[in-house]
Parts: sequence; C-alpha cells; structure tokens
Amino acid sequence: MIERIPALPREQTGTRRRGGKLLWIVIALFVAVLIVLFFRSSLSRISVIEIQGLTYLNQDQVGAQLGVGIGDSFFMPASDKLAQRVKRLPQVKDVRVAKHFPGKLEVTVQEHAPVAIELDGKGGLSVVLANGIGVQPAAGSALPAKPVLTGWTKNDPQRAALCQALGGLAAEGIADFSEISPDPSSAYPDRIRIFTRSGFDVLTTVGKLKDKIAILSELVENREPGTVVLLDSDTYSPYSAQTDPPGDEEAP
Repeated sequence: MIERIPALPREQTGTRRRGGKLLWIVIALFVAVLIVLFFRSSLSRISVIEIQGLTYLNQDQVGAQLGVGIGDSFFMPASDKLAQRVKRLPQVKDVRVAKHFPGKLEVTVQEHAPVAIELDGKGGLSVVLANGIGVQPAAGSALPAKPVLTGWTKNDPQRAALCQALGGLAAEGIADFSEISPDPSSAYPDRIRIFTRSGFDVLTTVGKLKDKIAILSELVENREPGTVVLLDSDTYSPYSAQTDPPGDEEAP
C-alpha cells in the first residue's frame, strides 16, 4: 500500500521581504533624524577657539582671518582650509589648525623670525622679519637684540635677500652685529657693511654671509677689533696696525 506524504505549506517569502525592507527604512529614517538633531545641537558648534604662538600678531587679526567664530560649524570648513586662510597673513611662516571634539578649535601659529630693527617712515622703530616685512612691536614690549638696518630702501631686492639670509643664521652667529648697511660696488652689487658691537668693521656680501659667518665669529672671539674683508679673499687688519682712523679707509 502506497502512503501519501502531505505537501508542506510554502513560506510566505514575499511578506517577509517586504517586512525586512520596511524595517530598514524605519532604521534609516531614525538615523537621519539623529543626524539632523546632532548638527542642530551645540555639540556640532565651535565653543572654544585657542590661538597660540603670537608675538607680532594679535588674537583679533588671526581670528578675523580664520573667518569662523564661537557658534559656527565645528566641522566646516576643514582644518587645512582654515590654515590656508591664516597663512595669508604676511607675518605667518606656518600654522597648524587642530579640531578637538566637542567644539574646540586650536590654532598654533609660527611667525617669521625677527632678524633686524629699522627706522620706519614716522621716526619710530619697527621689527624686520625674515621675509623682509616690518612690523610694530606690541605696546610695552622690548625690542629684540637685533642689528639695525640703515640706508636701505623698502623695495631693494638685496634688503629682502639680506633678511632671508639673516633668518637662516643661528642667533648666536649674528648676536654681535650692531648695524648693517648697503655698500654695493660694480664687482659686488650685493656688498654690505657690518659694524659689530665688539668694534669690528666688516665688508662682505649678502650671498657670502652664510659661508663667511664662521670666519667672522672666530675673528671676533680671538682677535682685537679691526677691519675685516670677507669677499673672494679674506683679510683682517687690527686698528692698532692702521695709521688712519677706523672707517676712513676706502674699501675695495
């Protein structure tokens, strides 16, 4: 005798699939609502702005250049975009912008180093930075112990090259420099004259300054004051061996 096996009922797959899709739609809507609520909450806004590393700039100048303030979006613009804005300030050499959730914006500025002092057009003193621009020191602050630039014009390319060269030297290498003035010749259009605090009168060029600074430092440390020529050939003559007063001789 053959016994029949009853057929199993079919699963209602279509209904289950529709139920699964509906569940995912509900979850997606819930997540979207949470995202909207988050971006409308104070957690997505800037609550603190810290600016560090300022000497010749002030907080207001950097804050205005950032273009964002308390209560603005924490996520936009991006950190690199904000850094690019601050770098447009001529005093700024480099800048780092970091975001710390929730709401803290940290800006660390590296200004161009001061390399000299110069009389401005109003009879006051300005600080000259390594990129050649002059800035006013903060009220009540002391001027840095840097050489004074005399006889230069603002648009002189040799002045800009000199500032860049000074910025590339160690602070102790130029600590004895008192005054630097242009002294060009047909053979050396970038020739300069340096007077030191220790009494030396030095002729060299902007282009040779980096290579000659070690020789000059050795002379200042171990020899009596005199005239020094640091060009293609180097010479030194102490004042005690000269018949003319210091500074009266004609430089080559």
